Amino acid sequence: MGTFDAAVADITMTANRSNYVDFTLPYAGTAIAMLVRVRDQRSNKRTWVFLKPLRYDLWFVSAAFFLFTGFVVWAIEHRANREFRGPASYQVGTLLYFGFSTLVFAHRETLKSNLSRFVVLVWVFVVLILQSSYTASLTSMLTVPQLEPAVADYGELQRGTEMVGVMNNSFVLRAMTASGFPQGRLVRYPNSQTIHECLLNGSIGAVVNETPYLRIFLKTYRDNFTMTGPLNRTGGFGFAFPKGSPYVTDLSQAILKLAESDEMNMIERKWFGDPNDDGATQDGGPFTSNSLSFSSFWGLFLITGATSLLCCVVHLATFVAANRRELPPHLSWKDWLSSLFKLFDDKDPSSHTFRVKDDGGAVSVRNNTVASPPIAHSELGSPLSAPYTSEWSGTASPATGEIELAAGRQERDEAALNPDGSGENGRGP
Repeated sequence: MGTFDAAVADITMTANRSNYVDFTLPYAGTAIAMLVRVRDQRSNKRTWVFLKPLRYDLWFVSAAFFLFTGFVVWAIEHRANREFRGPASYQVGTLLYFGFSTLVFAHRETLKSNLSRFVVLVWVFVVLILQSSYTASLTSMLTVPQLEPAVADYGELQRGTEMVGVMNNSFVLRAMTASGFPQGRLVRYPNSQTIHECLLNGSIGAVVNETPYLRIFLKTYRDNFTMTGPLNRTGGFGFAFPKGSPYVTDLSQAILKLAESDEMNMIERKWFGDPNDDGATQDGGPFTSNSLSFSSFWGLFLITGATSLLCCVVHLATFVAANRRELPPHLSWKDWLSSLFKLFDDKDPSSHTFRVKDDGGAVSVRNNTVASPPIAHSELGSPLSAPYTSEWSGTASPATGEIELAAGRQERDEAALNPDGSGENGRGP
């Protein structure tokens, strides 16, 4: 720089250039990034789009809780509910069906225990929130444009075959060549209008340049393009002076004062646009709809998990306390658990679900004992068994309240009074 006293421009500060000139402090920060087209991902993977509203971790946790809730309800209802009893295969089917049928609120088994009802009540509330969130997310994915960069990162760009545009006389060309990028795929462009046309017609797949130039481009053509990273920081823009120039210190101090005020940010937003605006798409921006993850619902799963576990523990503790006398003493823990499991698999005859109350007030256990006949009372107040078999064919006399016996019963009574076989008045038949 023997001809000029200073160079004032958008000069990128590099280590090689600092060997020949002195730079002031950078007045603008820069980095190397990519500019690519955006595409609507709704046109891709439509076959499995119904899986995208929920992330894989939320799918796995939801399936696990469907099974867990079904198991808890089965454990509570097994001894006292006919619908949760039967062969092992039937019980497994009932457990799976009940758990997953709550997804569409189609469970039809009648619950007998208040504990299981409370478990299902809390779980159905969680399912309602999950179902509403899934529906809203899927609707958004099918209706709102899902814009994403055509090239995700620099590694994908290097592995691909697309041509890449770079600015004329830019140090980016040398930097990319030094990083091992194929030089035959690099295309120089003179201005932003040219690069806009090349990106639209597909002759180049991306542009690699410094962020201030890309932001100026996006300020004009932002609808179909986005800036993506990762960003590789550079030295920034600075003013160049001959070696030993006394102006370097003065200008550096002036740049520091300007950077400490808000005026530098206003200048940058005016000429380069918002530094946080990366184009048509942003991570979590208004044109994207991310999948729902477990972190958004872990509180709900904590509530329903604690409720189910608490109800299951209360039920098991009540069962052990009520049947501890039926377990033989001095058993090993394996035999004790085996006996407890066999006892748990049996039907609970004391449960109200296996007891019926007949018309006469007697209580009987189903399938275990025969209900006693109802008791009838005559007008004289003596309890008499009401007629319900063939041995009772008489009816009560409305005048006296007496019951007329059938002929068969009367003959047996007469035979008992005359064991010698004689008939009436001591004579034979």
